[in-house]
Amino acid sequence: MSYARWSNSAWYAFYNVNGCLSLWYSMDKTIDIPYEDALDITKEELIAVYECTDAEAEEAMTYIKSYIEDYDPEDKEAYNREVAEMLAKWKDADAI
Repeated sequence: MSYARWSNSAWYAFYNVNGCLSLWYSMDKTIDIPYEDALDITKEELIAVYECTDAEAEEAMTYIKSYIEDYDPEDKEAYNREVAEMLAKWKDADAI
């Protein structure tokens, strides 16, 4: 799920396949934030880490809040299970 895109925001923010919030500000500030860490993030921390403006940090906080509301731990578990199954199939194929 996408919360923001660079075309209309300073941020590119989305719920990624690992169950994290990808909160990207620029190509050198592409940070994936686990749910547990998102719970404690403050606007001041965003300003310090991303070197963004106060208004941009406030905007990012809305995406973090949306991500927290949308978070489902089963998404991460299902993804990890699918990856493990895929890797097992590849390993079996290599053994042939």
